[in-house]
Amino acid sequence: MVLYGQIVIGAPGSGKTTYCDGMQQYLRLLGRDCWVVNLDPANEVPLKPPTQSDGAATSGGGDDHEEDDDDEGTNSQLPYETILDVCQDIISLDSVMSELHLGPNGGLLYCMEYIEHHLGEVLKLLRERLGMSNDKNDHSSRAYLLFDLPGQIELTAHSGVVSRIAQRLVRELDLRLVCVQLVDAAVCLTDVSKFIGASLVCTASMMRLELPFVNVLSKMDLLQSSGMSMSAVSTKKYDDSGNDDEYANDTSPLPFNLEFFTQCHDLRRLVDYLDSNPMDFSGISGNDNEEYLDDPEYQRAQQHTRSSTFHRKYHKLHHELCDVVEDFGLLSFLPLSIQDAESVGRVLARIDKCNGYVFVKDHSGSAEQNGTDGVSNNNNIHDVFSSAMIADSEWGTGVLSDVQEKYLGDVMFREEISELKKTQVKQTAEDDDMPELE
Repeated sequence: MVLYGQIVIGAPGSGKTTYCDGMQQYLRLLGRDCWVVNLDPANEVPLKPPTQSDGAATSGGGDDHEEDDDDEGTNSQLPYETILDVCQDIISLDSVMSELHLGPNGGLLYCMEYIEHHLGEVLKLLRERLGMSNDKNDHSSRAYLLFDLPGQIELTAHSGVVSRIAQRLVRELDLRLVCVQLVDAAVCLTDVSKFIGASLVCTASMMRLELPFVNVLSKMDLLQSSGMSMSAVSTKKYDDSGNDDEYANDTSPLPFNLEFFTQCHDLRRLVDYLDSNPMDFSGISGNDNEEYLDDPEYQRAQQHTRSSTFHRKYHKLHHELCDVVEDFGLLSFLPLSIQDAESVGRVLARIDKCNGYVFVKDHSGSAEQNGTDGVSNNNNIHDVFSSAMIADSEWGTGVLSDVQEKYLGDVMFREEISELKKTQVKQTAEDDDMPELE
């Protein structure tokens, strides 16, 4: 029996639990039997204490008492519906910290190693709840599993526990897994250094986990409320002759358009924006921004910073980090707003292509409908592979433009910063003076 699923990782606060909740609802609307497995020992929400009325109802009869016992087996405070919750069934971070006197990071690492050591019992419990037998030819279950994992970087950068758990899930459950790594777009797109760091972390995770990866820029809908899509008044571009050209459209605080951040090509172009004015990302109008840049004290402080040894080494470090990411050439991102069904559908199409679910003849059908008749599969092999290619074709050139316009507005992007204006004008003048080739 072949099962399909996703492992969801990402930094704390990147939206993993919200993603699992939204993806579970979306998959169930498509007819898939989707369940969430909570493998995050820190993702525990205390159950509501029983009220006096609940206690009276419980003591009233034996049947009611049995129903309450069944309810205690699931953490009803989590937003999604779990089939297995390690906090309730295996181990929780709070208990480890209180009993072993460990800190949050050390306690979490202990919990994950404990889960790995007892993974056989976890898999046995999961098989029982899915109604699976140990026979791999058993097609009675067609469950689609979402594994919600903790997001601390120590688990992937300094330990192989997540990789070993994933490999055992693939091997013992015959599970086709794809790793979905979430990056908070509202944080990383507003800070060049954070985006470069997130790109490096994503590349390292792809190398260590050895699974098909889909990297996602989550919380795209929050860009609208964070001031990223606020229209600033039209700014002016000055050259050495004193002429000024007003932009026809408003200017976005992002240095490049959304396609640059999703394709991750030529990342070293971002290094020049490490010195950009932090007020560029705060939605302040262009006039106020120019006033701030013309302040003599600010200019002297910038000049002192750019001439320091730390500044040169800081830029060189980010140049090298960008080169590392580009040398592997593995990284790309998909934008996602979990509240937008169209956005979730596009991400799911890429995930289905990565874990092979796109090759299933009937995605929402039963095991009998998805039978293993080799003759019929061979007859339809051309159609199956064609559908696999079509499923990802929605990410055309116009799609990112639509997403960009939806979440960032109809704006132009600042591909120059004030500190580089004179250099760019000089370079343009030199290019104009070059003789044309006949």
